[in-house]
Amino acid sequence: MKEKACFFVFVSDDYFYPIGTHKLINSFKRFHPDIDLVVFRQDVIDMVFKRYGYVNWLNAKPTFAKLLTDKYDLIINIDADTVILDRLDGVLDQDYDICSVSNLNDFEPREIDNVTAEEYVHAGFIGSRRKEFWDIWEVANRDNYMYKCAENDVLSLIWKNNPTMKNWKKRVFDKDKDYWGCKSLGREKEFYMEDGKVKCRKEIVKAYHHAKGPAAMPKLVFEELGFNKKVTKFMNDVSDCGNSIVVKGINV
Repeated sequence: MKEKACFFVFVSDDYFYPIGTHKLINSFKRFHPDIDLVVFRQDVIDMVFKRYGYVNWLNAKPTFAKLLTDKYDLIINIDADTVILDRLDGVLDQDYDICSVSNLNDFEPREIDNVTAEEYVHAGFIGSRRKEFWDIWEVANRDNYMYKCAENDVLSLIWKNNPTMKNWKKRVFDKDKDYWGCKSLGREKEFYMEDGKVKCRKEIVKAYHHAKGPAAMPKLVFEELGFNKKVTKFMNDVSDCGNSIVVKGINV
């Protein structure tokens, strides 16, 4: 039987456009029309937060993922302030139990306890084929307010140290090459177009995660992030895919 996979994101109504959710949706579906993208909106968020008193914006990812485990075999959360720039080859590979992306960037590399900057993974892209992963992360995440980087710190700590997860097959998609998330932060001026791909330091930028917290909003305004004109145009083109445009003389 073919594996069922999905990506998901959750976002409040007031953050939907400022954080760039529409750009994530459009760019994701442009490159992945065959993969479901589940967007949890305000109505479901309100119900989840009310039902589970310990859930908040900083720890809710595994709780929302658990709403999907009966419907999908592989579940991947991606942050709303991400633009997809290429097909995410490797996501559907069968060689891992859990997956994430590297945080080793020029903007704000992070290490904590026995997790080095090279080992640190980012919760802006996190997936699992194992239902129990979401339970493990959900429990650990309840105390994430104790950590400077909240869910990211907790994820990196359990990724390396949790005894149940020790023997799981883990994959960090951009550890050795390419860019799938925050790894390219601080290198925006080095982005360039080549053969229809966005590249940086001779590697493909498959996705760009704006990150940097709420203070950076509005997000994914590519003209303001240091990209050159060709890269900016490409990013706008892929993230506008699916949007209606205003045409004079046509009434709907």
